[in-house]
Amino acid sequence: MFVQDAMTTNPITVTVDATLPDIARLMHDKKIRRVPVVDQSGNLVGIISDRDVRENMPSPATTLSKWEINTLLDKLKAGEIMTSPVLVTAPDCPLEEAARLLLERKIGALPVMKDGDLVGIITETDFFRAFVDMLSGGDVPGLRFVLRVERHKGILATLANIINENGGGIIAIATENDADGVHKKVLVKEEGADAAAVRQALAEVDIEVLDVRERRTCGFNTVP
Repeated sequence: MFVQDAMTTNPITVTVDATLPDIARLMHDKKIRRVPVVDQSGNLVGIISDRDVRENMPSPATTLSKWEINTLLDKLKAGEIMTSPVLVTAPDCPLEEAARLLLERKIGALPVMKDGDLVGIITETDFFRAFVDMLSGGDVPGLRFVLRVERHKGILATLANIINENGGGIIAIATENDADGVHKKVLVKEEGADAAAVRQALAEVDIEVLDVRERRTCGFNTVP
């Protein structure tokens, strides 16, 4: 997947002259947490987060009157509180590379630029949604296997064959390397297979089954 597959297109923007109250109101009304800032020509010049807005709001302990506060806030413009320069990415950037950058830089969003134009924005919520979509495989019933295998060529083909030969079809698959550098964990989600038969076939080729369960069986609860 690429950034263009997960980003929000035609993002809402503000100009450098937008006031802090207007920006706060926009974020609240549109339910967004970040907004790119453009100049009068429409060129991207910065980005503002909800944290930037909060940090520039007056303290509840202030002794200023409401009129004085509103006067000061109306003088505070986007150009004064925005982050600039701003990191951007391209629509054809692989999704995992953009996510890596967010983690490394501890930021929550990347405006997306193409040929000098702002065409989208991708946020941590978009990455989370893409992650869930890739691993969930939809709402089709089936089994979820977590396996530990040696890292060698052909192991994924072996797993696919085992699932297929026992009446199933793979819906989603993901891998994670073990710290020992020799093994990897493999998550396989499938539909239609005989669980006992799959377990037996995996044992016959010395593939360790760490967990197997029906999909969507995780329990959630609330505590005081």
